[in-house]
Parts: sequence; C-alpha cells; structure tokens
Amino acid sequence: MEEVDWYVLFPNHHEGLRLYRKLQVHGISCTIAPTPRAVSCCCGISLVVPAEAVDEVKAVAETVQVKVEGIVPVAKRKQWKYRSS
Repeated sequence: MEEVDWYVLFPNHHEGLRLYRKLQVHGISCTIAPTPRAVSCCCGISLVVPAEAVDEVKAVAETVQVKVEGIVPVAKRKQWKYRSS
C-alpha cells in the first residue's frame, strides 16, 4: 500500500494559521506545508497531520469554528535528488 500524507486544506492562510495554533495547544502534531496543486488551487498553505489524528483535527476545527475545505490523502513524494549536469 502506498504511503500518504494527510493535508488539511483551507480557503485562506488565516484559517490555516488559526488551526495550527489551536492544534499545538491541544498537543496534536502538525506541520505547515505548501498545498499540493493537485488537490487545491485556492490557499497556498495547508497542514500535514498524521493519519491517526485526522478525527481529532476535524473535532478541533469544528469546535473552534475554523473553516476547513477538506482533509485529503496525498501520496508521499519520493526524495528529491540533486543532479548536476
């Protein structure tokens, strides 16, 4: 089975930063990351969360009324390798 990262998508960066701060307060691991263009073209930032925290993230977002456009799985990218010509 292919490994995936779970991306939380937002309508704007303000909502993303609000949820990031709230998740930190609740002790939920998350990372601010660029939004993959394959899943959204709206907001440039998203949060990457562990699969086991997806339900908790939904609950916190609902409780603090942060607008979330979705939480989607995205296949992990292979490591970038620098190659000089």
